[in-house]
Amino acid sequence: MLDFKPVALTDREWIYPIIYDAGIRNADYSFTNIFAWGESFQAKQVVIDGCLIICTSVDDSNYYSYPIGAKSNEQLALVINKLIEHCAELGEDFILHAIPADKAELLEELFPDKFEITPVRDLFDYIYSAEKLSTLAGKKLHSKRNFINRFTAEYEWHTVEMTTDNSSLWADMVGEWIAARDEEAYESAFDEARAMRIAMSYFTELKLDGIYLYIGDRPCAFAVGERICKDTYIVHFEKADATIAGTYPMINREFVRMVKEKYPEVEYINREDDMGLENLRKAKLSYYPEIIEEKYMAVIK
Repeated sequence: MLDFKPVALTDREWIYPIIYDAGIRNADYSFTNIFAWGESFQAKQVVIDGCLIICTSVDDSNYYSYPIGAKSNEQLALVINKLIEHCAELGEDFILHAIPADKAELLEELFPDKFEITPVRDLFDYIYSAEKLSTLAGKKLHSKRNFINRFTAEYEWHTVEMTTDNSSLWADMVGEWIAARDEEAYESAFDEARAMRIAMSYFTELKLDGIYLYIGDRPCAFAVGERICKDTYIVHFEKADATIAGTYPMINREFVRMVKEKYPEVEYINREDDMGLENLRKAKLSYYPEIIEEKYMAVIK
């Protein structure tokens, strides 16, 4: 039986390089997501023959991430077989989740007709051109520019970099954001707020970036993220006072501009999934993603 251990903050030192070097843009493999959501989903980790696997639990079922770090297809197949044996010993179903599209194809090649592999639409990530988000150029994003133009005409605004000294300012905004959620979104909002609390408590240790958007002397929006691989940056949390028109497009644009300045090699911005929430899906699609990062689940037939 495999020895899975709870994901600890100190694990970032060795887990983050594995994720970064793999070049995976999938937000489920971000160490901050694994650690910050770990309390909600009981995240655990194990290394099998040099491959990292994360286990999370939902409704008494264990879900295993696609192994990353394999140097060959033979090594990968061996690791997956060991994971299957582990599940059999526990008497539980084998569930591999958050599988990138190309890895789903490889899984079928390595194990012909062994797995039922299905897409999980609610978990698809929305990945955008960093250049387009920083300029909002073109006809498709005309409405976003209009919101920003009205915002800049009406308000005296500025941005402030997030640091350990001011990283607690997000809490009041999140409290107001949760209170405004409808019944459908309340549970997911509460879980997200808990993940934010954990991430922001270790802002420096997780090597996060963030900015606040101010109107006068009042913060009205914030964004927080991290670089997941050489060309992709993930926006983990973004919240704004929705009663002020233009705050969301403004914090979106300004944060991407900061990311581009700090990390010139970044080409893509991953704004994560929509959790199956219709309004959030519409909002993410309205920015016209370059890539819809598909994710699949595999179970034994």
